[in-house]
Amino acid sequence: MEYIKLFWYFASNWNPRLALFLLSHEIRGEKKYGINTTKPVELKDLTIKKGNIRQSSRYEAVNYYILENLLQKLTTLVSPGTFVDLGCGKGRAMVVAAHYGFKTIKGIDFAEEMCREAEQNLDNLRSELDVDFTIVPANVPDYTIQPDDSVFFMFNPFAKETIIQFLDNLEESLLHHPRDIYFLYVSPSFVEIFFDYEYEPVYRKRKLKWLDGVILKKEYRIADLKKKQKSQNPNITNQQ
Repeated sequence: MEYIKLFWYFASNWNPRLALFLLSHEIRGEKKYGINTTKPVELKDLTIKKGNIRQSSRYEAVNYYILENLLQKLTTLVSPGTFVDLGCGKGRAMVVAAHYGFKTIKGIDFAEEMCREAEQNLDNLRSELDVDFTIVPANVPDYTIQPDDSVFFMFNPFAKETIIQFLDNLEESLLHHPRDIYFLYVSPSFVEIFFDYEYEPVYRKRKLKWLDGVILKKEYRIADLKKKQKSQNPNITNQQ
C-alpha cells in the first residue's frame, strides 16, 4: 500500500515514467539494504524541540539511484573516511554509505522520531559491518563539526539560511583543522551558495530531467588559509 501511495505522489507531482523509475529503485534498495525508510513524514507530525521548521522540508528519502551513483563516484575521488548526513531522517544515506566503505558515519536530525528510526535501521548493520555509527539529535547549525568530518551529505533538507549557517561554521573548523571537504548534494536547489565559499563541482549526475545530484569539493590550499587567518587577525605578519 505504501508503494502505491508513493507511486501516485511521484506521478502526480512529476510524471508516470519518473514514478515507475523511482519506485523500482525504491523497492530494490529497501530489499538490498534491509531497511525501512520509504514512507514520507510531515514535520508537523514530528517532535522538534529546537529548529525552524519553516526553513526545513518534510522527510523524504533520497532516491537510491542517485545516492549510489554519487557514492560510487566519490570512492574514486577520495578514500572513505568520515561521512556526515545533514538531516539524516531515517538513516538511508548512512546505511548505503556504510556499504561503500565508510567506517565512521554520523547522522544529524532535529526530529526525535527520525533519530529513533535511524537507530533502528542502523542496528541491523552494526553486527554485519565494522562501522562506527552515531546519531546526533540536534539542529544542523548547532552541530559541533569535528576535525575529521570531511564528507557531508544533503538531500535538499533545508533553506539557504541554514546552509549558510552551516558553511560558516565549517569555515571556522577549516581555519583550525585544514582539510579537503566534499559535499554530496542531491536536488541541489541552492548549489550557488557553495560557489561563494569556493567549492567547485567535480561531478554531476542527472536522470530523467528531475533527478539531480552533485559532488562539490573545497580543496585545502595553504595560501588561502593564510589569507583568511590574516583577514581575521590583522596583527599576523608574514614569517621571514
